[in-house]
Amino acid sequence: MKEIRLKTSLVVIGAGPAGICAALEAARLGVDTILAHNRPVLGGNSSSEVRVWMRGATGGGNLFSEEMGVLGGLKMKNLYANPEFNPVFWDEILLDAVLGESRITLLLNTNIEEIEKNQGKIKWVKGVQQSSEHIYILEADYFIDATGDGIIGDLAGVPYQIGESRYESKKKDVQYRLLSSSILYYVKNAGKPIKFVPPDYAYDIPYIESLVNKGGRIISEKQTGSDCWWFEFGGLQNTISDAQEIGLELKKLVMGVWDYIKNSGRYPDAENYTLEWIGNIPGKRESRRMITDYILKQDDIVEQRSFHDTAFYGGWYMDFHPAEGLESGEENCVQIPVQIYEIPFRCLYYSGVPNLIFAGRIIGTEQGAYASTRIMDTCALSGQAAAALVCQCLTVEKTPSKLTEKHIGELQNMLMREDMFLPGYRYEDPDDLAKSAGVSASSQAQVWVNPSETYLKTENDFFFTVPGQNGRKIKILLHAGKETEVSICFYHSGLPNREKPGRLVKEEKRKIPEGNNWMEMILPENSADNFTTICIHGAGNVAPILNRRWNPGFLCGKSGSSRYESPCIDVEDPKVYSVENVLDGYTRPFEKIHLWRSEMEEYPWICLEWKEEIQFQEIRLFLNPNLSEEIPSSCAERWDESHRFTMRRGMPPQLMRDFKISIFREGRWEDIRYIRDNWNRLAIIQFREPVSVRKLKITACDIWGREGAQIYQICVYNNRIQKEG
Repeated sequence: MKEIRLKTSLVVIGAGPAGICAALEAARLGVDTILAHNRPVLGGNSSSEVRVWMRGATGGGNLFSEEMGVLGGLKMKNLYANPEFNPVFWDEILLDAVLGESRITLLLNTNIEEIEKNQGKIKWVKGVQQSSEHIYILEADYFIDATGDGIIGDLAGVPYQIGESRYESKKKDVQYRLLSSSILYYVKNAGKPIKFVPPDYAYDIPYIESLVNKGGRIISEKQTGSDCWWFEFGGLQNTISDAQEIGLELKKLVMGVWDYIKNSGRYPDAENYTLEWIGNIPGKRESRRMITDYILKQDDIVEQRSFHDTAFYGGWYMDFHPAEGLESGEENCVQIPVQIYEIPFRCLYYSGVPNLIFAGRIIGTEQGAYASTRIMDTCALSGQAAAALVCQCLTVEKTPSKLTEKHIGELQNMLMREDMFLPGYRYEDPDDLAKSAGVSASSQAQVWVNPSETYLKTENDFFFTVPGQNGRKIKILLHAGKETEVSICFYHSGLPNREKPGRLVKEEKRKIPEGNNWMEMILPENSADNFTTICIHGAGNVAPILNRRWNPGFLCGKSGSSRYESPCIDVEDPKVYSVENVLDGYTRPFEKIHLWRSEMEEYPWICLEWKEEIQFQEIRLFLNPNLSEEIPSSCAERWDESHRFTMRRGMPPQLMRDFKISIFREGRWEDIRYIRDNWNRLAIIQFREPVSVRKLKITACDIWGREGAQIYQICVYNNRIQKEG
């Protein structure tokens, strides 16, 4: 074999969502990076080899919480180029992004299996690229372990946990209780009878029948893709050392299940169905969790604790599965809703090996917290945070644990500039020239009141969300089939959650007359710094009438459904969508909506004006992609309702599609850039040479839907291109 030595600033090992986002973020911040992956396809569990669809805080019931940043750019491109969410094309979205970064050297099929340390730091890692018979020795200043199993951390001697206790390598009788692994499959209707002869290794029909139809494990001939997530095995074993046995056992189970569906006689409609695809790599849920400088606890999540070094956020359920998997008689999963929560940088490193950073499911958590942080969208955010941490350490020449409060603040601003959401944090970059500008616009919309003839179908309870309206009067249009007394509860939170609405601050009862009626209510005090979620209980005969147009920040829905509607609601505040919002330091909703929205006009515009001439090279626009609706990586042809997932149909109607940048020069407006078919939430417009200006205008020429121009934040920089490479 040929030995090849490469030296760089950063080596990222593992190219699942965490590793890919780490490599992309590092490269975009000017850090030369090698990305090594032991498979031929990028994406890890989200790839076409495994086909687990990516989910996160929005899937966990949190509104206005869809993960953006580096991951958001990938998901938005996928929504634009792959609207059917074909998992094969998701692979290509990822590969295209990685190959598009000149600072990334990609090594596929390269398994890292040896490291060398020097004075406590990792000096190099060594791996074999099977396809080329090359041995790579990769030397770097920093390393990110995004392997999913903590392989590099283990080789470096970092302590870790497996299951509920610290791992002791000499014990042979360790009792594991982990989340099991799964193998997925896709089915299709062939339109003609299809015979299935099971392989001899498949479990027989009587055994499969003993496993299903208990604990929520209901199968059908039409189930496909992630509907089959509960085909689980391996939680009582070591999911690393026993990986082959677990994989083969899952194949026996899955082929036995399909034999049961096709040949038991219990599913006559299965005659025309066949297996279109079956995975051969188990989707692993749990293995090592590294012992880092801080271990995130279940109480941190439940109590929404704040940290001085917040790096990213989570919001998926605490999602527990029985370790016995398919053989368990318990419920197939228990999902405890949580509101969005903070995760600190200290969960990403162990001071004993100061140049090794962790990303993905292996970050430092207790097992209870892990049940939420393991979800792939959250893992992807950890990768972006890990790369930004490396960039800051390289810049200030300090290891992670030696960063000062000032360094952490700079690092958090760096992440927010790259569209990372840090709950409660305001973006205060001193390099942002927009903060010193005055702002005006062609119009500033108020809340639109335009009742439709339809209403939200409810069974008993429903809710509304209202952003930041301190003690104000609001009116909601309701329909009652007959006079009904309802109970109304008001909750406060930074962001609403359909199942865990926040802190209860007020309760009242109200009689709703028969017919269509405007119900007036006074919001509780302190609502200015909170979203108010208004839950209406006992409303079997009452339903909210829907608005013909969407008002960002104002939603209605039911706790058990991910489908949200626009309620017909009226508020007193004329500045909900104030033009000043684009300079307030918030790039997305938190407590308030923080959004400028124009009236419905042909070419709405917004203008920044400085007292003195400035020079700029880059503009960043934080746009509205509808952050309450999930953007998956891939999905099957149908979804069981238990997934609580609402499919997007096309591009977000709130998103600016075509827009132009103009400057005022020599007494007239001059167009200097026209953007067409924009699919980005974070639109970055760069210029090779500095542009001198006192007035800068952004004009919306087309929106993907008819929702008016909408912008959360505008940032303007000079010399950003040079600073970032």
